[in-house]
Amino acid sequence: MDLIINSKFFAQYAPEALGQKALELGYAGIDLCVRPGHPIHLDNVAHALPEAMKIWRNQGVSCPMVTAPITLIDPNASDIENYYIACAEAEIPRIKIGFWKYEEGDDYWHTLDAARKDLDQIVKLSEKYDVQSCYQIHSGPCIGSNCAGLMHLIKGFDPTYVGAYPDFGHIALDGEDPAMGLSMIKDHLSVVGVKDAYYLPQPQGQTPRYRPCFTKVGEGCVDWHHCFDLLHKMGFNGPVSVHTEYEFDETIIRQFGYAQTAPPNVEEWAKEDATLLRRIITDVKKNNEQKDK
Repeated sequence: MDLIINSKFFAQYAPEALGQKALELGYAGIDLCVRPGHPIHLDNVAHALPEAMKIWRNQGVSCPMVTAPITLIDPNASDIENYYIACAEAEIPRIKIGFWKYEEGDDYWHTLDAARKDLDQIVKLSEKYDVQSCYQIHSGPCIGSNCAGLMHLIKGFDPTYVGAYPDFGHIALDGEDPAMGLSMIKDHLSVVGVKDAYYLPQPQGQTPRYRPCFTKVGEGCVDWHHCFDLLHKMGFNGPVSVHTEYEFDETIIRQFGYAQTAPPNVEEWAKEDATLLRRIITDVKKNNEQKDK
């Protein structure tokens, strides 16, 4: 398992500086956001992404995935194919696509059916360019808000071209047992997202009395040793993307594309997250090796 850092809050860095920053903070690679406001975006992705990959290879930095805008779910959009073309050219094997929303009052199964039809068309791009389309679990009114919901969306699709992207922080918020959830998506498991979360008490008189909040890894309700033990026993060796989202409350978490402003101390905390996660992964590996003796 390689720790990679999501570049959402590092848009100020050009590719070479971003690679240096990832290594400085203790990460093996980058989960690259190709979005408006970032150095690599739709208007320049065709040439900028392959050029960036050359730089990162020379630095010894991996980029096993691109994170597209959260709106990248329309198979008929004029620009969607450009992402796949650029990733294929740069030899990046995965794209995290956007989210299909559920609106209160909608019929869930109708919304799901429409999403699956769109995904079926998007998969044709994955097949054409040999770039996997990954879908991230996201709590709140989102198709795929946990592993069970994600399987509603992706069951029956070829895992070669449709990857599952569990996010343990969102799973914790929406209440699903990690072992059961990972068992559901194991055939599609491609990349893992890292956030930690907890429920923060509200001032007296406000309802609900508790609201969800993200925090540093190890300071929330995710049992990281257990989660990485599950991944180890499954033989997972894909990328682990650390999102560096800290201290965002429910009014932000429940939005799609939230938190455009970097959290305070993001680099310091990102480095601490990497150190803790490497220690947990090492501990899990050693514990399992001792059990096998």
